[in-house]
Amino acid sequence: MHLGARSLKTGVAVTIALMIAAALGMSPPIMAGVAAAMTTRPSVQLSFRAMLQNIYGNLVGALIAVIAVIVFGDTPIVVGLTVVFVIAVHLKFRLNRTLTLTMVTVIFIMSSGVSGNAGFILEGARRFFMICIGVVSATLVNLLIFPPHYEKVLYEQILEQTTLLFKWTRLLSSGTSDNTKIKRELSAFDRRKLKIENYYHWYKEERVFRKKSLPVKLRRTVIFREMINATRLLHQALNELDRNENAFRLLPDAFRETLRVQLSGLMAYHERVLLKYDGKIRRRRHEEQARKDVLHRTKFAESFFSFATSNKTESWLDVLPLISIIIDYSQHVDHLDLLVTSYQSFH
Repeated sequence: MHLGARSLKTGVAVTIALMIAAALGMSPPIMAGVAAAMTTRPSVQLSFRAMLQNIYGNLVGALIAVIAVIVFGDTPIVVGLTVVFVIAVHLKFRLNRTLTLTMVTVIFIMSSGVSGNAGFILEGARRFFMICIGVVSATLVNLLIFPPHYEKVLYEQILEQTTLLFKWTRLLSSGTSDNTKIKRELSAFDRRKLKIENYYHWYKEERVFRKKSLPVKLRRTVIFREMINATRLLHQALNELDRNENAFRLLPDAFRETLRVQLSGLMAYHERVLLKYDGKIRRRRHEEQARKDVLHRTKFAESFFSFATSNKTESWLDVLPLISIIIDYSQHVDHLDLLVTSYQSFH
């Protein structure tokens, strides 16, 4: 079991919301804690957005609940129909993310049991304010206590994914991989890819409060997007190698070895670019090796055309998707190298 900062902040937000509600003499204070627990988000930007949406959505729900009780009463049938109407309103105005908490608010307000319209309106306002305490507490805790910084986590996740892809691509291209284990790893790669996309989305939405830091943030966002694209293409190359493993083994020895060497060189180039971004490799040495990789790509293209023209059968069509992915992968790694060089030159 792994408890991260978000779990800790959820507990702190619930505690603060309960303490504020109890200090103000609001009963039952548990609703403030429920609101805090339901609105804790993985990023500061999402927290602000969730706070505004929840306040707006719960205000709409509270008004509908108050009007429904004044006009129709608070019988179970009225409460159920009111919840249905609130759901329809929220779907109409695209407030889906606040719907769960709003339904809790509606039931919470309509079940107050206070008699008299004036007294019920005051009780409804008090209970709505209690929900707002929980929502605001969750946002402030997320902002002030261990605010999430996804740049380091995102880079580490990308580096881990690509390192594993390097390993399995080398094993599969050399014919030494275990078919059972590679199937499991491919499924794991798909899950990690979704995780990386989520981290990138959260990092992209992080706000920069200093104007001078905005260009740096935008350049890093572009670099991370290209890192993800290069990793995605390497993942596709591994999938293609696994899918057409037999066709790959039936290729002529010379061309198969050229393809393996080219793919291995590209992965080494990709790895150096990632280390270059983190400042762990000498720039001059990297540029010298990159020029050699360009020569390898030229020989690879010549070798493929020679193989395709000399082969009288259509067996080369089986490896054409792999060739296409490798070429696309090569271009993205080149572009990533250019972006990292530009970023380090200016920042």
